[in-house]
Amino acid sequence: MMKKTLSLKQYSIAAVALIGTTAAYSQVAYTDIDPDVVLDEPDEIFGIDLDDDGLNDFNFFNESFTTTVFYSDLANIRALFVGAFDTMQNGIIASLGYLSGGGGYTYFRPYPLDSGIIVGEMFNFYNDNYQTLAKIAYKTIDPEDALPGGKWYPWYGEDITNKFIGFRFIDEVESLHYGWIRCSVIDSGHTLIIHDYAYEMTQDNPIIAGDTISYVDINNHQSVANVVIYSTGQLISINCENKYFTNVNVIDMSGKVLLSKTSRYNSLEIKINHLPKGAYIVKVLVDNIAITKKIIKY
Repeated sequence: MMKKTLSLKQYSIAAVALIGTTAAYSQVAYTDIDPDVVLDEPDEIFGIDLDDDGLNDFNFFNESFTTTVFYSDLANIRALFVGAFDTMQNGIIASLGYLSGGGGYTYFRPYPLDSGIIVGEMFNFYNDNYQTLAKIAYKTIDPEDALPGGKWYPWYGEDITNKFIGFRFIDEVESLHYGWIRCSVIDSGHTLIIHDYAYEMTQDNPIIAGDTISYVDINNHQSVANVVIYSTGQLISINCENKYFTNVNVIDMSGKVLLSKTSRYNSLEIKINHLPKGAYIVKVLVDNIAITKKIIKY
């Protein structure tokens, strides 16, 4: 277990500029939160103001409350949330769900992205203020009957460490930027640790999760390499004119690599009939350049 270095009770919600050293690495603005922010008690919150306008763009919450769950049972909830604030165009990469009970409501679950995933327009970003990282509901009539939830919850007892929240935000001059926040969830989903974050300073330019150097325009790379990636629904076809690609990955929208192939060809077909319907990212490496394409399997 990671040793607690600092309690959020010693911080102001807008104090990120005082606890991190911000520097520009090429075209990436990077902030190392040193020491890490640790949210291990209910009612602790932490905010990040990326454009220094006095309003937090993203807030983190450690919450404890009582509410009704399935079949109107009362339950005590421990939950870790993250939310997008300041403007409706700020957003977090997450999955969207809907529950019909209690009048019906929509909920959001951010993905714990792996390092190396490209954060850009190929993902869906959601603006909700309270998006569930990890939670567990303990029924008051049967405390042993616990209901876990969230993609950052340790479903198999593991700690979810050094994963990334992908985000987009609009700065004070209404330019769109992409970025990442590195976090860990430990202590059976009760503790959130926030390590560092970065965003691409060039508007509309993607960023690679975990990187603190500028990511050169993906579209320019695709044009230079003359790579064509398309899908017929059950088959992914890749063609690369006059060049060889060395690696191909098929990645789901949570950042998990589902298929990986290594080759020295300029064309390749990959069967995906065994994959469920949905959106996927195809990542091809050509001359050490990562080229990506979002495809849909119907």
